[in-house]
Amino acid sequence: MRKILLSVLPVLGLGLAQIQVKHELGTLSLNAPAKRVVVLEYSFLDTLLALGVTPVGAATGTQGGDRGLPPYLRARAEGVTSIGSRAQPSLEAILSVRPEVIIADAFVHRDLIPQLQRIAPVVAFQSRRGSFDDLSQQVLDIGRMVGKEAQARQLLEDQERLLQKARAFANPKAPPLMTAVSTPNSFTVHSNESFIGSLLERLGRKNLARPQNNQTQYELSLEGLVALNPATLVVFTAPDETPIVRSWARNPLWTRLEAVRRGRVFEFDRDNWTRGRGPLATRFILAELINSGLLADKPASGSFALKAP
Repeated sequence: MRKILLSVLPVLGLGLAQIQVKHELGTLSLNAPAKRVVVLEYSFLDTLLALGVTPVGAATGTQGGDRGLPPYLRARAEGVTSIGSRAQPSLEAILSVRPEVIIADAFVHRDLIPQLQRIAPVVAFQSRRGSFDDLSQQVLDIGRMVGKEAQARQLLEDQERLLQKARAFANPKAPPLMTAVSTPNSFTVHSNESFIGSLLERLGRKNLARPQNNQTQYELSLEGLVALNPATLVVFTAPDETPIVRSWARNPLWTRLEAVRRGRVFEFDRDNWTRGRGPLATRFILAELINSGLLADKPASGSFALKAP
């Protein structure tokens, strides 16, 4: 993923500092920090809340089958106006809150962007398909956009200190792992260039999966999983669903997995781990990575072990 850079350039003849933010669609220019921002992805909401900024609207609903806010964000986002869901944002609701800037996901909202641009300038970042470095850069981008650049840099400095502490728990001799979201009907691998995959590599745990067909996330069958045979398997599931790995665990092929034989099949809440992203999500994830023993390559146990089918 390409790095997104920021610069402040003088506005000739006006004596003002103009904020310019490069993003997936081009460059946003502002004469002053944005005060009224709408966000269409949880990572953007996470970042603004971490900066102490409340957006005038956020995609927090369940329309179109979305699952709503991740649990870790619910209390923090209480009172934020919902403008629909990530899957189905309401143009009417967005228009009603009079945004100065709309922050959209370059992958998820690409077909909607022309309509959004009729309401307000749109900034598009790679969140859903972004790496850990992409999301960290976006903290700076968004911080500059809303006049909180110093706070954004402090957030990233604090985050780096937490990463260094977590890295100390990682077993340097641990074999590569695989991470995947398991729903009732699918098993989607998150490669080393996904947010979670790249974060784990930053912490010293190599990811077995690489992108396929330029996709950082892709579906895999049980047979495909057995062929790759990870020594550690990290599965993200929802507490109100019966994920497909429950039925896979009854299949004789499942017992061939090195991760199963080693007792290294971990299970975490996908709502918090793969839908959040951002500085607040990272803090939560780092704590669970340490507490679960995953970084140290310890056997999965208790609430962190894959539940029996």
